[in-house]
Amino acid sequence: MSGLTIVLVYAGWALAPVVAYAALSHGLRRGLRGFLALFGAYGTAVLLSYAALRAEVAGQGHATVRPLAVLVPFIGAAVLSGLLYALGARIGGGE
Repeated sequence: MSGLTIVLVYAGWALAPVVAYAALSHGLRRGLRGFLALFGAYGTAVLLSYAALRAEVAGQGHATVRPLAVLVPFIGAAVLSGLLYALGARIGGGE
């Protein structure tokens, strides 16, 4: 696994709770645009690392981290973020 790929994989895993927390705080303020921009950047990083891992598997036949190990936490973070944003928007005051 190349240096950038490993950084993207670890960043994707480490940022999942941060993105979920940001979803709650943006939901409390009902700031959907800001959250979508943050989630888009997070999703792009995860999809880039997934693509790099897939290319590594195609080239070498194996990778240090399985590509699915990157997508599963991303899907979990997406579901949790959506729920937390909805909760925050329901109880939050808004602008």
